[in-house]
Amino acid sequence: MASEADILDARPVEPQEIEWLSKGMRNVGFFSKLGRAQLAEVLPYMLMIRYARESAICAEGEPGDAMYLIYKGGVVITKEGWKDPVARLKEGDFFGEMALLFGEPRSATVTTEDETEVFCLAAEDFQRLVDKSPDMTDTLRKLAESRRQSLARS
Repeated sequence: MASEADILDARPVEPQEIEWLSKGMRNVGFFSKLGRAQLAEVLPYMLMIRYARESAICAEGEPGDAMYLIYKGGVVITKEGWKDPVARLKEGDFFGEMALLFGEPRSATVTTEDETEVFCLAAEDFQRLVDKSPDMTDTLRKLAESRRQSLARS
């Protein structure tokens, strides 16, 4: 995980970011099934974190303690022993949901390419949300399983 030196700022979501976050979350596979009222329940749990360039947000093998939605900037996803990156993600993309859902260690390392801002949902808050919504849990598991199979084929 990123060291404190890599984190430039961490704070609650500000009112002007809520509209973007609401729209962004509707594009995240499992959150896309939620209505406005359900999305509104998620927003108070979100945290905005700004990382320095080339910061490791999470590292392969670490416990999955959060999932992320990229607000500004971009990240590269790498796996130990792989020559090329697994993926590059940008504004509106998300990562970290597999470790939360399956309770497994992180399957890859995620590093910022530039200064990057992400919305973060911690594991314990995520668990509260999925406990309230079995449909969301089922949708999320299917999406995560699809990503997991993609990684296995690569």
